[in-house]
Amino acid sequence: MLVQMAIARNKPELNRAKVLALTANLKPAKPGLLVLPELFSTGYLDEAALKPEGQSLSEVARADRTFFADLARKLSCWVAGATVEAGPRGPDGNGGYRNTSLLFAPDGSESAAYRKVHPFSYGGEDRLFARGNETVTYEVEGWTVQPTICYDLRFPELYRAGSLRGVHLILVQANWPSARQQHWETLLRARAIENQAFVAGVNCVGSQDALRYSGGSAVIGPKGETLSQGDESESVVKAPLDLDHCKQWRKQFPALRDRMPPDFYRL
Repeated sequence: MLVQMAIARNKPELNRAKVLALTANLKPAKPGLLVLPELFSTGYLDEAALKPEGQSLSEVARADRTFFADLARKLSCWVAGATVEAGPRGPDGNGGYRNTSLLFAPDGSESAAYRKVHPFSYGGEDRLFARGNETVTYEVEGWTVQPTICYDLRFPELYRAGSLRGVHLILVQANWPSARQQHWETLLRARAIENQAFVAGVNCVGSQDALRYSGGSAVIGPKGETLSQGDESESVVKAPLDLDHCKQWRKQFPALRDRMPPDFYRL
């Protein structure tokens, strides 16, 4: 379940309320996975946006964690939220924060965290966010899941590292602008095909300052087939996933078996 929403820049309380409105009628028959866009409560951040609505980013992060926990308990499902948190500063003074994806279990407990490995330097994200330093995978209801964030999508090496751990489902939480919408659609499908895995990519819609977002949140199957896709409106994009389909395709067309060892591909 992908929550495709228009994010009100620097208005955390309004954005949390919007998630509640969009998910109000969801009644998962069994514990599913609800995925929110990148930086859902603040929108895309830069150095000029360090105090949304007068709050520090640390205060926003604490409130987001509480929100994710409450939402998971309310819907009795897993929640992959995305927020900002404190991080290290580099020798050049850059950093200080991290762009983070958090997983909460249906009982409201925090289960895992992934820090974005590839800050978007073209947009200046590297001046504010320190890069993460590890590939993260976790288990959700028998699925091995790899969380990633937006610009990560352009780096297939990260997904191959997850694939080597047996990932069945890749998450991509994004603020991906309309100007590069074709890249978004193409890369989601490519990551699914090359890793023979499901891919669930959630984007936002509307505008944040001068940037426009066209949605296109999608669930892609391990053969590259589109199972569900959003348009440019706010919605919850849903698709039932079959773990056996993923496993059977890998047996039927065993491309992953023919990979060379990782050391072979090093420069």
